[in-house]
Amino acid sequence: MAGDGGESGDETAALHASPTVPPLEDDDLLGEILLRLPPLPSSLPRASLVSKHWARLAASAAFRRRVPAHHRTPPVLGLFHNPAGELLFIPALAPPDRIPRERFSLYPGGDGTCPDPFDCWSLLACRHGRVLIASSWWRLLLVFDPVSGDQRRVAVPPDFVDYMSTANGAVLCAAGGASGHVHGDCLSRPFKVVLVSTRWKHRPAVARVYSSETGLWGDLVEAAEPCAGMVSRLPGTLVGNSLYWWLNESDDGMLEFDLDTRTLAVVKRPPFEGVHGTRIRIIRADDGGVGLAVLSYPSFQMWHRRVDSCGVATWVLHATVRMDKILGLPSEIEAGRAAIRGYAEDAGAVFISVNNTDCRNYFFVVQLDSMQSTELCGNFLGNSYHPFTNFCTGGLLGPSMCQLPAPANYVQGPDGAADDGDRSSMCSCDLS
Repeated sequence: MAGDGGESGDETAALHASPTVPPLEDDDLLGEILLRLPPLPSSLPRASLVSKHWARLAASAAFRRRVPAHHRTPPVLGLFHNPAGELLFIPALAPPDRIPRERFSLYPGGDGTCPDPFDCWSLLACRHGRVLIASSWWRLLLVFDPVSGDQRRVAVPPDFVDYMSTANGAVLCAAGGASGHVHGDCLSRPFKVVLVSTRWKHRPAVARVYSSETGLWGDLVEAAEPCAGMVSRLPGTLVGNSLYWWLNESDDGMLEFDLDTRTLAVVKRPPFEGVHGTRIRIIRADDGGVGLAVLSYPSFQMWHRRVDSCGVATWVLHATVRMDKILGLPSEIEAGRAAIRGYAEDAGAVFISVNNTDCRNYFFVVQLDSMQSTELCGNFLGNSYHPFTNFCTGGLLGPSMCQLPAPANYVQGPDGAADDGDRSSMCSCDLS
């Protein structure tokens, strides 16, 4: 009893209660804190240096799945382009998040010193953490994951072999938008490859879809009407569950492939007389539909396609801005000296190059929602770039000076897929 020196019930319970967990040792609270770090390559590896507890939580699969769901938009890590048959990566971030170009680049011949003149690879697409390149010589497609180094080879379907020079393609995560999946960390997800070709002018366009889950190409899809133009090699754009490609030699058309209905059609667009195709990009409109970005320096326009309840589509000029004001450059620069060099779907950004009268080449990334611009440093002399977005939640893993697969060891399977053969090993990236 309390009167003769005994302990009260409350005092006894307090003595036997578990000690209070410090706030930064509580997994729930710590997880919420780590989720609010910028979704950049160095954020989680640097936070992991605080303690083993932090490192364990940041490395857990459950936490890494929460990062894309929280941030929604993966950062642009860099851009791919395709000079001389190589796949070169140009980093877009500053240190400590800057990824060395050798990490994600692929070179014919291994180290890039002696490329095989017959190993001419063409960059077709970059989306959802994967890159799609094609070799018409070897009748082969390569799906490359720069973060893991994984390389998957897929045989070109026989009815596309003779028309790869007039073909384009796309790679995308097979999850689509189902179950709330957010793209940007799709390493373990199956993927799809779409090939589209116009083959001959004034003939219907055709397409096929490859599934990594089955290892098979689907049935040939043919457009209902002839195609007046030829499919461009500019990157396609994914809007909802449809892919869109620009048509060269067409005054008012672009190609649409519906992934749900597996239908291919030519849809009308506004004619832009005197505006070269390098100054136009198909984009996602802010209402979720398809749109167009048109640069006629210093003017920059965004068009949206509206479809009414009767299915009738019309194009509406959504906005016009002065791009010289956005970039902080003179307005007197000739329109022909400026071009749209790339478009990042998930980031909602266009990449614009401007050649000034002093022969300097400026290269900017412009966010379409805020019209904020950032200049990127480097030699951006190519005509088209493929932005690479990824959360890199598992830290930076990737090949260094990777080699494109040796077609001599390539074996086509009976189902049209290719033997994966040896794959590039993974190596860690030092973020110090």
